[in-house]
Amino acid sequence: MSGKIVSLQIGKVKSYGDKDSKDFLEKQWESGSFKEVVDTQVWVGKLGLAGDEVADKIHHGGEEKAVFANSYENYEIWANFLGFKTIPFGALSENLTISGLHESSVCLGDIHKIGSAVLQVSQPRKPCWKISKRWNNKKFTNEIYTSGLTGWYYRVLEDGFIKAGDKVEVLLRDEAKVSILDANRAFANPSKNRELLEKILNIPSLAPSYRASIEKRISGEFSLEYMKVD
Repeated sequence: MSGKIVSLQIGKVKSYGDKDSKDFLEKQWESGSFKEVVDTQVWVGKLGLAGDEVADKIHHGGEEKAVFANSYENYEIWANFLGFKTIPFGALSENLTISGLHESSVCLGDIHKIGSAVLQVSQPRKPCWKISKRWNNKKFTNEIYTSGLTGWYYRVLEDGFIKAGDKVEVLLRDEAKVSILDANRAFANPSKNRELLEKILNIPSLAPSYRASIEKRISGEFSLEYMKVD
């Protein structure tokens, strides 16, 4: 199993919307999620791709969410949902748009070699309200969450250069073999999937913040407020 980087994106933090508006979709907000395609190789280090910026450093970015990847195979689904014939690369605010890999085939803890860098799948992405703002669709965040097609985050094990066209080689599969899709479905329905959630907690490479969210989800203390679209 292998994949390919079909597009690579980085973004700068900018302000959007109207500071005086009372409407959710028009209120002023700040984000680095409008990412632009980069045609040259980019250095990736412990905190992500060189030149990529994060507005909300409490919930995004950092070593455990250094690089955000999304499956190109989902693009037709999201274009149809949003009512477009096509959507541009980086539409889900991802750094890496990957073909040949999918939430159903990528597992927590998997180690991938991309270009000269080595990355490890650390956790699924948790879609927040900003993706709904970006696409002017209040239902989009929840649709991503309920579908389980969230994309995934990497931590960087070995720095290096990445570019569009690079092969994504699976160096190691975590022995638990819990896919991103299965993890998302378990998280969405904890009462029916407690055994799987407990299995996930035993994966040594799991991102600490994701581990904590699963523990809270099992105990019924986890809040989904970060997705809320008023």
